[in-house]
Formats: sequence, C-alpha cells, structure tokens
Amino acid sequence: MLGVGCSGRCGGASGAGPLSKEEARAIPGAVVFLSERAGQKDVWQVSPDGAETQITRGPEDDYPGPVSPDGKSLLVVAVREVDGLQFQQLRVQPLAGGDAVPLHAPRARARNAVWAPDGSWLSAESDAQGFSDVVRLEPRADVPEVRLTQVKEGCFEPSISPDGQEVAFVCSREGDPEIYVAKADGTNERRLTAFHREDRAPMWSPDGKWIVFISDRESRERLYLIRPDGSDLRAVSGESFSGDEREPVFSPDGKHLVYVSREPEARARLWRVPVEGGVPVALTDGQRRDDMPAWSPDGKYLAFVSEREGNTDVYLMRADGSGQTRLTTAKEPDWLPRWVARR
Repeated sequence: MLGVGCSGRCGGASGAGPLSKEEARAIPGAVVFLSERAGQKDVWQVSPDGAETQITRGPEDDYPGPVSPDGKSLLVVAVREVDGLQFQQLRVQPLAGGDAVPLHAPRARARNAVWAPDGSWLSAESDAQGFSDVVRLEPRADVPEVRLTQVKEGCFEPSISPDGQEVAFVCSREGDPEIYVAKADGTNERRLTAFHREDRAPMWSPDGKWIVFISDRESRERLYLIRPDGSDLRAVSGESFSGDEREPVFSPDGKHLVYVSREPEARARLWRVPVEGGVPVALTDGQRRDDMPAWSPDGKYLAFVSEREGNTDVYLMRADGSGQTRLTTAKEPDWLPRWVARR
C-alpha cells in the first residue's frame, strides 16, 4: 500500500460505537438482501432498525437485482438447475407483496439487468438469440426483447446512462473485453477502451460525466474512470493502490466512489475516494472480509456485508465509516444488500 492515509478513521474507529436505535429508526429506506436461512436463496428486506420481512418464497434460488426507480419493485433473477443445466429468469417482484411478473421463459443466460432511469425499460444479458447479447426489454410479461448488440463473441454487463439515452457495455469482438457505448436503440456504437487485457463492468456516474470500469491492464484488477467520449482515463486510487479493486458504487450525488480492495488471506476492505481525485480513505479496517457496499438513497449511510462476527451478515455504517452496526443476525449467510427508497 502506498501513501494511504486514514486520519484515524480507518475501520470507522471514531469511538462513537454502533448507531443508536434512535439514529437507525430515522434512516430513510430499507435494505433488501439475499438470505440462505430457509435452506435456499430467498430475498428478504430489513429496515435500518432491524425489522425483517421475507420477500420471495419460490422453489428456485432468488437473487436480488436492482430496485426500480420508483422504489416499488425489485428485479429478481430466479435460478433453477435441471439435469445439471442452470436456467435463469428475470422477474419483477412488487415489494408491497403480490406475485412476481416473469419477463421471459427460463434460459441459460438472463443476468446483469439494469433499469432505465424512468423505469419504462430494462437492459440485460440474454442468450435468446445468440451466445450473449445486450438486449432491451420491458418490465412486462411476454414482450419480445430487442437486441442492442449482435456480436458472436458476446457482449455483456450493460449500464444505462442517467438520461436514458445511451448504454455502456462490454464486447469481446476483437479477442478481449473492451468498453463500448451506444445509443439506447443500439445505434451509433463507439469504442472507449483499446488495450490487450480485460476491461469490464462499466457503470455510469449519476451526473453522466464519468464511467467507472475494472481493468487488469496492470496485471492486477484496478478501477479506472473515463469520460463517455473516451478521454481523461485515470486510475481511481491513483498512487494509493491497495490490492485488487472491485465493486465500485457511486454516491447518489456522484461526488464519491466506494469500492472494495482484496487484502491477503481472503480479507477485503472498503474505501471511499472523491471522483474528482484525491487520496482514498479506508472505511473498514481490513482485518476480515468486508464487501458489497451499497449507498443509502440520501448518501449518508452505507450497507455492506461482513464476516467479522463469524457469520456472513449485512451491516450498516455512516458514509465516513463510523457507527458500524450489525443489521442481520441469522446463522445462515445474508448478503448482496440493495437499498430501497421510501416514497
């Protein structure tokens, strides 16, 4: 690790202890997460003060996807295995209760779905017409999807711009994954990166000024920022690299990134860095596995997953790393948190 300063705040060591019940009750929104407590993978919801509700109960394993922009629905990836083959199905699950709406028949590839900002359409990976296409689909049953890419080597991991006009994605058409951007109808494609290693997992900033992605161009996984026109490429952590970097999430105002660095002995640590540049600040102490960060809708708190007390559970903390508080307590693993805004 080079020149990383924590200013006495690494691991939330502010001396303030966990969040008080009064502060937790005042936090807006709730957290949906994946739990294995019922012997399979189901989606549950927990409020910041710890009240839990089970969301899905299907016979398949259900993985929580992104929450709809209006906060009323959750995209779920239902996964089942038949004769050794895995089948996936995207479903829109109302969070207030009711049956989920399947968007297509089960298939081998239906993943990495994202909502358009107005909630009127989605983009995802699909093998319905090829190996792996980026497609556009509607959040209603039995509406034919539209291919945005048609590349035999495959395209992956779409991310829709905050104005809904463009989609960033990964394609391997020239032998290694590169970052591309196209209009929301798949036209006017342009390539942003060109390097003989893997560039993947693009994500737009909330203001549309940046795209963050993961690259192993230095023979280690690092996060990079690039402008949507392909300019101003730079490493997020600058000279402060600290182990392979992954799982970046922009703050709701787009001013900060929180990300995960892999540490020795299967440990992982959360960091926060200004998008415009600066020294990363450690939010957790790196003594265990802390990962899967998710910003609260107001940008004041983070949910994350930790194994610090012997189980895999969802935790909560302030955005500066202080007030780290265990939110779920089941013996079985709870993970993959995603915030729901109360509206």
